[in-house]
Amino acid sequence: MPASGTPPQPADQAGSTDSTNHRPRRRRRPAVRLVLLTVIAVLLGASQAAPAVHLDPPDLSGLPEGTYVALGDSYASGFGVPPYAEGTNVTGGNTCRRSAGSYAHIVSERTGRTLEMGACSGARTRNFYEANESWGEAAQLDRLDPDTGLVTFSIGGNDAGFARILGDCIGGGDRGFLSAAGCSSDAEVTGAVDGAIDALAGKTTRDGVYSYESIMTDIGTRSPNAAVVAVGYPRLFPEQGGSGGLLLGRCHGVTKVDQRWINAKTDELNTAFKAAALRHGYLFADPTGNFERHELCGRHGSWMFGLLETGRFHPNTDGHRATADAVIKALGVANRTTQPAQLADVEAQAANARPVAAISVSRDGEQLTLDASASTDADGAIASIDWYVQHADGTEEVLTGARATTTVPADEQAVVTAVVTDNQGKETFSSQVSPAAG
Repeated sequence: MPASGTPPQPADQAGSTDSTNHRPRRRRRPAVRLVLLTVIAVLLGASQAAPAVHLDPPDLSGLPEGTYVALGDSYASGFGVPPYAEGTNVTGGNTCRRSAGSYAHIVSERTGRTLEMGACSGARTRNFYEANESWGEAAQLDRLDPDTGLVTFSIGGNDAGFARILGDCIGGGDRGFLSAAGCSSDAEVTGAVDGAIDALAGKTTRDGVYSYESIMTDIGTRSPNAAVVAVGYPRLFPEQGGSGGLLLGRCHGVTKVDQRWINAKTDELNTAFKAAALRHGYLFADPTGNFERHELCGRHGSWMFGLLETGRFHPNTDGHRATADAVIKALGVANRTTQPAQLADVEAQAANARPVAAISVSRDGEQLTLDASASTDADGAIASIDWYVQHADGTEEVLTGARATTTVPADEQAVVTAVVTDNQGKETFSSQVSPAAG
């Protein structure tokens, strides 16, 4: 998923109709700076990592001989896990930040293959094709040749804009930790992310974004004998949302609805990535299961760096071990006759259109009436509708059903987001701001 660091230059988801009633809410005073400072201290100590569980050595009898080439962005390069290769962490210069602790180095050691590391923090799909001469970096695909025996790559997070989202929108920025205006309620942000994912999936085109299909075709042309593994992104947050420290029920400053949105977009990206890989007969390494309960604010200690750490929102040392385990598991699959069935299922998921959310938020004094019963799904059915209400004091309320009601003090505005989920699990997020009544 996301990647961080300076990008290489040049670049530039029919709910119940039952209403949910709630008692009037008491007004709460916004948190003060002292509370935030206390929370920050708690968050810094909250991410305790547990060692990853390694798999037995895989059966590599079918793995081609040849060099192992690792490509991609900061999730592949190992941003946040020093030491870095010489010349790749230069202030004002090359900041590819190629870590000796990245999953690629672990895979190299466990497969016995010599590694050529081409992944670079901040890389986008265009960097597979364009050189960055000022950094001394060739186009990443230029590292491939007919003698390449193994290729792994993680890419697409920066094209989708995850770095900007996590750094500016969710991670604070001008909005601040207590702002009710998050990413999932910003139509400009959500539209840009959806558009980039569609371009990566090959559904549309966008300047500077190369589809997964084109990248994998070119990998096959350059290294026709190589085993190729597309490495997906882990979910950042627990499935039901997580809380870290005392920051108003949020996880590292991230609201429950934004946690859900980021996870949903990660799933969409991975689905497009996997579909393209299987179409080409390649392997897909999905680290999601390995990270379960080890996400940010996960119950068993996070394998991701938190908001206030250098490698924020990236895998830590245990996270890279868990990702390497996913790659090794993929390589260890000797009987791949199930791939056509997998492909048909994944293709259906990738082709599934997002549902269309049609919501209304009306107000009568303190009472808000929420209605998303007019939402539709062109290629399926609406399975559920959930509501997230962001209150002025920074708290978050969750309601369920196509219609619902709640109360908000008359002199306070509220940001309301509906999450409309179709029968295949794809989600659409739609928001409205309810101004103060008086």
